[in-house]
Amino acid sequence: MVTTRLGVSPKRETPLEKLPSDENVFPVAWYPVAWSKELKDKPIKRRLVGRDFVLYRDGRGQVRCLEAYCAHRGADLSLGKCSNGRLQCAYHGWEFAASGMCEHIPAHPDRPVPDFARVRAYPVREEAQLIWVYPSELPAAAVPVLSVFPELNDTRFVLAPYEEEWQAHLTRVVESVLDVAHLAFVHKKTIGRRVPAEIKELKFEAKGSPDVISIHNGGGLLEYRFPQQWMLRPSNPGAAKFINYVVFSPIDSAHTKIFGFAGRTFATHVPGLNRIFSYYSRKILREDQAVVESQHPRPIPEALRMEAHVPADAPQVRFRQRWFDFLTGDEPKVVL
Repeated sequence: MVTTRLGVSPKRETPLEKLPSDENVFPVAWYPVAWSKELKDKPIKRRLVGRDFVLYRDGRGQVRCLEAYCAHRGADLSLGKCSNGRLQCAYHGWEFAASGMCEHIPAHPDRPVPDFARVRAYPVREEAQLIWVYPSELPAAAVPVLSVFPELNDTRFVLAPYEEEWQAHLTRVVESVLDVAHLAFVHKKTIGRRVPAEIKELKFEAKGSPDVISIHNGGGLLEYRFPQQWMLRPSNPGAAKFINYVVFSPIDSAHTKIFGFAGRTFATHVPGLNRIFSYYSRKILREDQAVVESQHPRPIPEALRMEAHVPADAPQVRFRQRWFDFLTGDEPKVVL
């Protein structure tokens, strides 16, 4: 446990000032790109880490993910349809299997399909009402397990979904949910109404892993999992439980998609309550949005000394340390 008090600087374990930053580099991880309910019979296109992907359901209803443009003439594959369990291009009818290989060319049905007639295929999963894409071409056995917070699959919870898109870099968006000092100002009419501006003590911890940051803030426990998931739980939950979950997907270096759930174990059958929770969650996000979209530079700066810091910023400093370790280490990266 790390506790910071006024006048005590957050612990700095490595010389962050010397580590570089790059707004066009992102961690390779599982990112959600759409709600499961959005993908029905018609393919849809989604953008992630600067790349366009097409999602479709094969003949068994299983979700598949390919790069979005046909290997033949570059047509948008989301304009096509599923045929014979394959994705058929709307331009010339080329049919692509889940592996990305073209398996049928209508203009030459009796000729072998050339080896170059293929598009990239990507791992994709459906979990917690969302469709997740892993933006790297890896054999199935090498793809890491998609792990989400257990509450998302706990049938005791009713989950009210919501989403937003910000014109902001992933790093600035993540820092906004690790910042407790802004509550009394940005959210003074909503969740910050009774929050004092003064922070006498801030408790946070990394649970034996640099990938997890936990912040104890009044009656709430915030848990962040690098690089993209965040959960708010009550510190001392009773019989009735409430959670708020968000996950961040970098569309590109200037846009971030936010998917979220407001979950509860109480009043689970009250008509219209989900809409209220979803609306209120979006309202809070939009209070943050204007401020975060105004920040410059767009990503977090390349050195700590380029911005001022106080003890209340300790969780963000820890996040920056983890981000710069990612940038300078050998973890898988996506470069736009």
